[in-house]
Amino acid sequence: MGKGCEEYARRTSALEDLLRGDGFDAAVVSRRQDVHYLSGYSGSDAILVFAVSGNPKRFLLTDPRYREEAERSAPGWETAIWKNGMFAFAGALLRKWRSRRVGFSPAATSVLSYRALRANAGAGKEFGDGDGRLASLRAVKSEFEIACVEKAVACAHSAFLAAKRRWKTGMTEREIRNDLEWEMRRRGAEDAAFETIVAAGANASLPHAHAGGRPIAPGRMLLIDFGARVGCYNSDATRTLWAGDVPRRWRQRYQAVLAAQCAALAKLSAGTSCSLPEAAARGVLAAAGLEEYFTHSLGHGVGLEVHEEPRLGSGGGGRLAAGNIVTVEPGLYFPGAGGIRIEDMALVTGDGARVLGSLPKDVESMLIR
Repeated sequence: MGKGCEEYARRTSALEDLLRGDGFDAAVVSRRQDVHYLSGYSGSDAILVFAVSGNPKRFLLTDPRYREEAERSAPGWETAIWKNGMFAFAGALLRKWRSRRVGFSPAATSVLSYRALRANAGAGKEFGDGDGRLASLRAVKSEFEIACVEKAVACAHSAFLAAKRRWKTGMTEREIRNDLEWEMRRRGAEDAAFETIVAAGANASLPHAHAGGRPIAPGRMLLIDFGARVGCYNSDATRTLWAGDVPRRWRQRYQAVLAAQCAALAKLSAGTSCSLPEAAARGVLAAAGLEEYFTHSLGHGVGLEVHEEPRLGSGGGGRLAAGNIVTVEPGLYFPGAGGIRIEDMALVTGDGARVLGSLPKDVESMLIR
């Protein structure tokens, strides 16, 4: 068995242990990223059905179009071609196995699919939420996953530096976005990790602005939030650039955001409350009289999905663990005037954190000439 196969088998065994410990004897996994995490299969139209008590059984259900892909990419799972509906077929397996308590993914299962699952599983079945156990496993990255994320980070960062050399005043947001995404694909990205945000001038006051026809104007900011997907894993970064010199007021605001990010990064460590890094960032911004303009939470986990556990914010529960990969992205947003955000990804360790990549973020490095 290759290293990749061993990785997927380890993950599945870990989930089965958690499910057994909570009294489940079977599970249905339907979220696409979860299917990949456990089996290695990255296609569509598939779910996993497995028994975790008695003689363990592991089935990947799909339709005839994906049989070969499933058999190649998920050798640790028995491929089964569903008939009369995928969730109905899954229910029939559960009935045959006489499973009593079944974990499933409520957030990734439609009402119609759930009804088909229950109807075909037979009477006496109890269905419970299994998402939390899988999310907690995915939140802690293995060495294999860390290496995958680092490739995605390197791809995006090198693409940014290469493309930035071509950017000039007068180019539009859309031209910048297309140029950056082309560079990421040139470097091996399967796709952009998400819709690349390119926001010029006043448009940068929108945290999730859409790239349009606005041109880069002299003396104005250009906020770019971007990431690459490589080997199914994602990266996420934000830089705020300026066309020409930075006005004094904006330079001061930029330095405050940078100091807030540094303060938050210093609080990342295994065992730390997920709310503490944001509190540190807000403390810096409050001292500068700017906290009211920081209108979103500090960060989130990144892996197979761009937004996953853990969540960094004032409402974030739990504690960080070694192996978490999170974004740290304080920002300031001034309606009608513009905005600043600086974002990096960091790997949480036992005694601190390591920022992934080395993309510059000092003001002088962010100038467009």
